[in-house]
Amino acid sequence: VDGHHLFREGLRAGLADAADIVVAGEASTGREAFEMVDRLKPDIVTVDVTLPDGDGILATREILRRQPNTRVLMLTMHGNHYYVSQALSAGAKGYALKEQRPTEIVEALRTVARGETYVAPQLPQELAAPSTGRKGNGATSPLDTLSPRERDIFDLIVRGYTNTAMAETLQLSVKTIETHRAHINKKLRVHSTGELIRLAALHGLVAT
Repeated sequence: VDGHHLFREGLRAGLADAADIVVAGEASTGREAFEMVDRLKPDIVTVDVTLPDGDGILATREILRRQPNTRVLMLTMHGNHYYVSQALSAGAKGYALKEQRPTEIVEALRTVARGETYVAPQLPQELAAPSTGRKGNGATSPLDTLSPRERDIFDLIVRGYTNTAMAETLQLSVKTIETHRAHINKKLRVHSTGELIRLAALHGLVAT
């Protein structure tokens, strides 16, 4: 799942020599991907972080909601630790970079196929450690109180999305977004976007 035709073509060519890998299909958008995973039920889906119609991390959640037995490998140019953390939290089993050699991408796919977590060698391997959602003192994160939809919206707020952009990305009305934002503020006990961003920063959820 990638918005760039030339990259998809190159990836398909790079995987051609791997006898144990068959490319079942390609999609350029999240919406195309949802229809295809329902129809093909693939073992693995590679997903870019940024897609023409929205967010690859949100697309990952939707893919896994539709097909829980499918595994997702994020394959992207974005090496920011924030995106790695968010992708793995969304359920992706691996995070690879487009700059890696085809043989490394093949190994990433095989690692994910075995049910193991893969993180590109260029990135800190501790990112692959399972998150407990707890701080060192054993206290649960306040983000644990958010519903999955509220967490989606929280993530988009942190990334600077406007209410209109969030509504388009999540296919909701602006009024629904505003209602969710009010619930988020109440649950997290914040009164402004600035306070919410500071809370996100305390939990290491702000991209730099």
